[in-house]
Amino acid sequence: MLAKTSCHSCGAAFHSCAATRVEVTYDEEYQLPTSSPKSDAARARAYCGWIRSFCDAPRAILEIGCGSGALLSELLKTWPEVSGFGIDPALPDGARSEGRLRLARGFVEGISHDAGPFDLIVAVNVIEHTPDPAAFLDALRMRLALNGRIVIICPAAQQPNVELLFFDHLYSLTPEALWIAAKKATLVLDRQAPAPQEIGDFQMTMLAAAGPDIRPRHARPACDLYTERQSYLEGWSKLDRTLLDRSNSCSQLLAFGGGQTAALLRAYAPRTWARIERIVLDDVSEAWKLGRPVASYRDAVQNPGGAVLIATSPHVQNAIAERLTRDGLRSITWNDLIPH
Repeated sequence: MLAKTSCHSCGAAFHSCAATRVEVTYDEEYQLPTSSPKSDAARARAYCGWIRSFCDAPRAILEIGCGSGALLSELLKTWPEVSGFGIDPALPDGARSEGRLRLARGFVEGISHDAGPFDLIVAVNVIEHTPDPAAFLDALRMRLALNGRIVIICPAAQQPNVELLFFDHLYSLTPEALWIAAKKATLVLDRQAPAPQEIGDFQMTMLAAAGPDIRPRHARPACDLYTERQSYLEGWSKLDRTLLDRSNSCSQLLAFGGGQTAALLRAYAPRTWARIERIVLDDVSEAWKLGRPVASYRDAVQNPGGAVLIATSPHVQNAIAERLTRDGLRSITWNDLIPH
């Protein structure tokens, strides 16, 4: 069962009962980096542009949780004189070291002290998975070159969003919580920024080993954030019943979308998901393995009148619903219950 606690001081959220290593593992069976290759490549390009807008060209980059190596490859393309080392406990079998790019399987604690130091250390969507964010940052600091920078990108936590639902997200970190973790690791805050709109609900924190320390301004009272998180999670707890009611009259039910949101629906609306006969989407190669047959949306529109559960992020459901209606399909949305 997912139960979260919210700190009324810094606004961080975390599991009410600590997850064990058995419950949360990252090894060669972890397939997220290779589940949607086109999306992975597009995400890498977007993150590369965002990081470059904040950082000058370094000499050597270390990326923690490098996944397929796509982001590191993009950074090396734009900085032709730079070398890169990426490490990930679930490094895909197809990921290969080549030229200035070196990839390895493992955790930051296992990096040889002979490697580096690195004047840019990047960790994208990693710190929220760690059992001790301050200890994680301290391990990065040990491999940071003099005058180097650490770039932490993680889900934004200033308002509730889907990252609260992932069991392997051990922490939801506000800017204040990140600053506190950095201080424990004897790092200073250089700057913080929300992600560009096209990237989504994420934030960047840049840290250094020395220099002026910038304390983030409180975006909102932590008690208000607690109330909103509680309401958000209650919305998800009611979602299965709501979707069953909305799809009750449908003899056949399809799902449009086969990625992260579809996976969340499978987990948090299991009775509704059990009714899904097929997943349809424009590019079938981007579908995650969710236990349902996958078909092209083009084939679905050949049988107008069918019902389709929109299994995408709430903020795009209205636009998709309009498309389905034009194509003669009945759409089932739920962004009125969970808007973010």
